[in-house]
Amino acid sequence: MKLPPLSFVVLDTETTGFVPKVHHVIEYASVRVENGIVTEEYEQLFHAEEIPPHVEVLTRIWTEDIKEKPLFEAKRQEVIEHLPPGILLVGQNLGFDIGMLKGEGIDLTEHPWIDTSMLASLVFPELESFSLGYLSEVLHLSHAPKHRAMGDVHATLELLGRVWERLLELPTDAAEQAKAIALKSTPGYRMLFGALPPATATKNPQWLHPLLHTEHGVLPPTKNISLPKTKTGEIGLMEEPLEPSHLHDLLRTAAADSSMTHWIAVKNLDATVRRLPDDLRSTAVRILYPPQLLLDVSVVDAFTAQDIFTADEATLAIKLLWYRPRIREDFPLHGGEEAVWNGRLACTEKSPAYNDQYTNLPSVLLLDHRQLLSLVSDSAHIAHVLPEQNAHIFIDDASMLEDTATKAFGWYVAVDDLRAAAEGNPVLTKLTDLLQIWIEKMRHGQDLHYIAESDLGMPETRGLHMQIADLLQTALPAQTLRNLQSLDHMLKLENLQDRLMWIEVRQNGSQHLQSVPERVSKFLEASLYKRCPTTLLIPSHSADILPEILPPSATIHAAEPTVIDRLPLNMDAGLAMDLLLADPPAGKTIVLLPSKSVIENLYVKHMVHLEERGITMICQGVSGGQGRMQAEFLAASAPAIWLITPWTFEGIDLPAGTADHLYIRTLPFDHPSHPVFSRRSQRYRDGFQEYCVPRLLHRIFRLLRTYARFRTPSGDVFVQDDRLHSKSYGKIVKAYLNHFAQEPASQKIPSAPTNVLLTKSAVPQSDIAADKIPKKKRASPKKPPTDQLSIF
Repeated sequence: MKLPPLSFVVLDTETTGFVPKVHHVIEYASVRVENGIVTEEYEQLFHAEEIPPHVEVLTRIWTEDIKEKPLFEAKRQEVIEHLPPGILLVGQNLGFDIGMLKGEGIDLTEHPWIDTSMLASLVFPELESFSLGYLSEVLHLSHAPKHRAMGDVHATLELLGRVWERLLELPTDAAEQAKAIALKSTPGYRMLFGALPPATATKNPQWLHPLLHTEHGVLPPTKNISLPKTKTGEIGLMEEPLEPSHLHDLLRTAAADSSMTHWIAVKNLDATVRRLPDDLRSTAVRILYPPQLLLDVSVVDAFTAQDIFTADEATLAIKLLWYRPRIREDFPLHGGEEAVWNGRLACTEKSPAYNDQYTNLPSVLLLDHRQLLSLVSDSAHIAHVLPEQNAHIFIDDASMLEDTATKAFGWYVAVDDLRAAAEGNPVLTKLTDLLQIWIEKMRHGQDLHYIAESDLGMPETRGLHMQIADLLQTALPAQTLRNLQSLDHMLKLENLQDRLMWIEVRQNGSQHLQSVPERVSKFLEASLYKRCPTTLLIPSHSADILPEILPPSATIHAAEPTVIDRLPLNMDAGLAMDLLLADPPAGKTIVLLPSKSVIENLYVKHMVHLEERGITMICQGVSGGQGRMQAEFLAASAPAIWLITPWTFEGIDLPAGTADHLYIRTLPFDHPSHPVFSRRSQRYRDGFQEYCVPRLLHRIFRLLRTYARFRTPSGDVFVQDDRLHSKSYGKIVKAYLNHFAQEPASQKIPSAPTNVLLTKSAVPQSDIAADKIPKKKRASPKKPPTDQLSIF
């Protein structure tokens, strides 16, 4: 193993949680290296009154095993003795360990340090995740025992060696670029890159290339699609099937029609582009990226030439020079680099790199919901009038239009983005400090606080608003200007009418402000439906249950129903989860559960015996973020089981043929107490049946379609909620599911009528949306846990 010729200490902690002083270090380990040779190792367990059960299972450190261990304070000096003053510190996500040790009385903030997670993202761009567990799996690092301090230290040391080996492969120009950035960064990165010997390579290694977008095994085209001839002011409905290739068929059909411009909006542009077959990556289809996914090339030179870099700025600047990205998907953006991208480097609607996309347009344009709604509602947008000029708009995944329109017509500010933009700007730094003080005062210790008129009328709010107004008159980067303009809108008292605004503090401590309209149908009607011929691609058999997105006065055309791709679908009660996890099915299984707390409890009960049997179990809330879970599920050998909430599952993007079984354990209702959801449901005679149930059916369709994209040919589905059989609304859900179930030979499900022109009386309005639902009011289901939130 090649290692940097430096003196350094690799360290790791195991803790009872994530918050310093609130949670505590229960294990510490370190390895000291001198010029490539390990000179000492140290590890120590510490007393804690109680270790949370999921931490016990994760680390295999049990509360009773450390009852007789010393308190951390008794060993504090001993730990310090293994950390000589000024020595370079190395760790995976090291900032967390430094913070937890500071909470125990050891301040390492003056030490030089490097983070192997960020370094891995720099030189392993081809990997899907940079968690230590995943890196150990795919790079075959020595990592035993996992999730124990010394096991993690050994794996981190070996990972540093792999990083160093790749750095030694750099050609002269790339090595000099990295050194030039690192020399203006933090001491740790100066030390690491300063230790690189003169480069001898003349060509880029294979890994040092922009990322290639790979096709995820999509199906070939199956049919031509009859394009509707909807007129301005009318709304066409086109049912979409479960088949993954349906959108590709639509794109190909539209590309063959040069008589007009086809604007095709999707919910998730990144995932859609990744799945595009090669023939749709040609000039026939123009991908219109939203500003936040597009690099503002006009600011790159100034950014990479600045005099001082934070650690996150340094790794991001090196990646910009090495990988020359145009969009976020072109290179591995990771960790704190996200805030720098959002705060300083991403385009806005005014950026030339963004506006250049709208020149010499072909006949098919692919963009996302929010971008389409932004350009049709903003008269200053460069493309504002284009959808009116011999064009037709298709909105794919229209069952999500309520949620995406809520965001598109809203204002949003992340304090971390402002903080990243404030580097080197003392005036903006002062404003960001004041904003955080204001947030803390307004929220009264609540993680979610809804702003009232009284909050916006306070002197502190008016003072903050005045400072924002002054700062808006100065020269600022475009992205920073947009964030401040959103904040300016939110703090105006008159803008609170018919809107909801709230402060949210997330689990990692990040602070966010958001303001959205209480209802979106009037925005959609004024900005979109009355201006442009529009067709909504809706779930099969849902034309009569589309609350919120269709205005009462609309003329609606329903297209011929699609041919439905049926699944092996079982709606029996099935095994209890404990029995299912005691003996998981063969292959790879995904189980959708109502909350992360339920998942955590199952993790505690079953992880040990599954691991002992060589069965991989991945759990949301315990196994890292979405990208890490996807990567680990893909890399795992069968049998493997993944416990995840339905709302996270909707965003999963895996190659075709990955999963063998899908279990939907409970019906995925929205959380009834969410302020936007509850406010909208109040406008209906029966908010549960007329609003909540339709949203449930739409979500079920999306879950089945998501699974259809990456299931094996025999992949099956089990829906196992007892309410299918015990509740009256369960009959509605069961009937809807039957549309997608492989039917017995003797049973036929009648087709819906074709080419129906719906009259106003058939439009799903707040007064009449329940014409397909029993009129008797039913009791609402039990309130789901708060982490079931899905509307935003």
